[in-house]
Amino acid sequence: MCLSPDKEKASSTQTQLTQGSLWAAICNMSWPLMLTMVAGSVVGVADIQVAAFLGSAAQAAVGLSEQVMFLFMIFAMSVSVGTTAIVSRSFGSGETADSITATSQSLLLAAVLGIVMSLMGLAIAQLILPLFTSSAEVIKQGQLYLSIFGFYLIPFSIVSIVNAAFRAIGDAKTPLVVVIVMTAITVAGDYLTVLGNWPVPGLGVKGIAFSTIAGGIAGSIIAIWQLGLSPLRQSLIGLWPPRLPILQRILNVGLPSACQRLSWAAAVFVLFFILSRCTHPTEALASWAIGMRVEGVIFMPLMALSMAVSPIVGQNLGARRLRRAVQAGWNVTAIGIVMMLILATLLFILAEPCAQLMSQDKQTISYAASYLRINALSEPFLALAMILSGALQGAGDTRMPMWISVFANWIVRLPLAWILALGLALGPTGAWIAMTGSVIIMGLLVAWRYQSGMWIKIKV
Repeated sequence: MCLSPDKEKASSTQTQLTQGSLWAAICNMSWPLMLTMVAGSVVGVADIQVAAFLGSAAQAAVGLSEQVMFLFMIFAMSVSVGTTAIVSRSFGSGETADSITATSQSLLLAAVLGIVMSLMGLAIAQLILPLFTSSAEVIKQGQLYLSIFGFYLIPFSIVSIVNAAFRAIGDAKTPLVVVIVMTAITVAGDYLTVLGNWPVPGLGVKGIAFSTIAGGIAGSIIAIWQLGLSPLRQSLIGLWPPRLPILQRILNVGLPSACQRLSWAAAVFVLFFILSRCTHPTEALASWAIGMRVEGVIFMPLMALSMAVSPIVGQNLGARRLRRAVQAGWNVTAIGIVMMLILATLLFILAEPCAQLMSQDKQTISYAASYLRINALSEPFLALAMILSGALQGAGDTRMPMWISVFANWIVRLPLAWILALGLALGPTGAWIAMTGSVIIMGLLVAWRYQSGMWIKIKV
């Protein structure tokens, strides 16, 4: 019996993750996603570095504003978790039609969410800023930035879902192309608008926001175009009408992930509140933004490994290759831990030079260097938490990781940060110690959940 070109391509893709060398499957998924995440993290670093030329207030405003908008991005990211789990499971079992349906409904949901979240972001986000900083200049710059940046949620939602669908069927190279284009346009725009005064002088933080939107629009166009050339091309004509059973399956997996991310994001804002009560609040907030961006270059490869292991686990569960699914999680985790031991050592040694690249303020540099050295100690445990959480998400197990995250952030991190930073007057250093302790605990708890094997029985 002859297969159509689409079916032949789909069949070939399925066997890449479910048969043959597991290490080869991990490698084929991991290296493009590592490059994807590193490229994506460059945007955050560029935003903060360029903002430094506008002053510490602008730098703090950009960092805080992007965290505010992350609250809204969470919903699109969570839909993508449901997309990966359902599409990979059905694709691995040979049910390509179900993969197409899940992709189309995810796209519909993402488009609606993108528009709604964009409008809500523009209306609400600016009201949130004064809750987390008392600096009038940071608030002014942040509100200016958010008035434009909010529109980015629409292309972001589309790119998130399309890239998740590609990963779910074992294609990690197309998302790489999409993100490289987005990164190139955004970073070039940052420098041209702020340092080059192009196309008009004086854009300031508005130039950074416009650059991000331009990159997002270009990325979403390329993503949709490539989807139309893939085995999932039929998903573009199956967007309407909404299919409630499929949407419910996506949300059953995605909503706990959303709650997990919201819990983390809310904890970040409480940490912002704590830092804003330290002796040098503006410098403390700026150092946090710098630390997160520099550390982001380190842990973005972990995000890549986490995303790589999800479809491998999902497809192998769909193909009923359970032992291979379990082993995939541990193999990828081993790679991540070794990688983080090396990178964390470099981060510890080069903490101050990295901080100096991102700021010209001595106090900010001191706080940022402290952030990088202390958090470097937790990086291997971060690998444990992030990669095995990705494996659990691929299986559709998102509820237990949610509760683990809530415990680590709200029971461990925040009370400890308050006591150390304010109660014992350790300042930002106390907050950094609390962050490290909570990551260690979270990593151990996620490893316990994965080792239990209870996630194998979950249906999506």
